[in-house]
Amino acid sequence: MKLVCTLGMTPGGIAETVINLSTGNYVSKYEPKRVSFDEIIIVRTKDTEYSYAFLKAIFLCCINFGELKEFVLPFNDVSSPQDFIYVRDNVRNMLKAGDYLDFTGGRKAISSAAVLAAREAGAHLVSTIIDQKDYIEMNEKFNELKRLAMSVKGKEDCTNYFCSLISKNSKTILFF
Repeated sequence: MKLVCTLGMTPGGIAETVINLSTGNYVSKYEPKRVSFDEIIIVRTKDTEYSYAFLKAIFLCCINFGELKEFVLPFNDVSSPQDFIYVRDNVRNMLKAGDYLDFTGGRKAISSAAVLAAREAGAHLVSTIIDQKDYIEMNEKFNELKRLAMSVKGKEDCTNYFCSLISKNSKTILFF
């Protein structure tokens, strides 16, 4: 099973989505079940390099998931119908029926194009809400530690600070 996620300027939400889905701790119109992923692809813009490095550090140090894959868009925001179609078509090619799209992070137009792609592919839609107090605290820690995240190459570089960015009060919603 694959999870495709949109990433914004901060890494909040994606780790929480993976944790909540893998433990069956999410809201759905159906009985929640544990969901595991073989592959996680992060769709991001060029200007989210620090956020992506931080997310990789969180996954390495705190979640023990294998390597994240990334798809870097050639622009920093959707500024034309062609950009929107580019995002939609590329995300649709990543997904198949039964996969998951987390549209929590990223620019609205990018997330919107990804949502359309997921619906066209028959993938599940999921988003995670981060408690506002946690979100503010996470952003402060992120800004303090983002350069450190760039230097994390292996487990020996891990610190508990990265894990402190995972919200304990998040709420994941499976829409479809």
